[in-house]
Amino acid sequence: SSAAAARSAKKSLASGIIGAVMTNPLDVLQNEMFKTEETASNALRRLCRTEGCRWFVRGLYQNVVASAVPIAITIFLTDTFADWRKRC
Repeated sequence: SSAAAARSAKKSLASGIIGAVMTNPLDVLQNEMFKTEETASNALRRLCRTEGCRWFVRGLYQNVVASAVPIAITIFLTDTFADWRKRC
């Protein structure tokens, strides 16, 4: 039904966005470690010292677009096909 599809779409989008927001700081830290060849603790200390808390959200928009959208689509399609399969 359309109500179930709408609920699934909302759930899927929320899951993707929450996942992207929660993993973004780890992505930033990993990228900094790769660029500078620092250890995680040194890169973390430097980021906190030079950027304060701003580094937590650095690149968040790009991360949401790059990861949340595909995750949301995957969850939505999985739910849709599972419901379709139950009816067949």
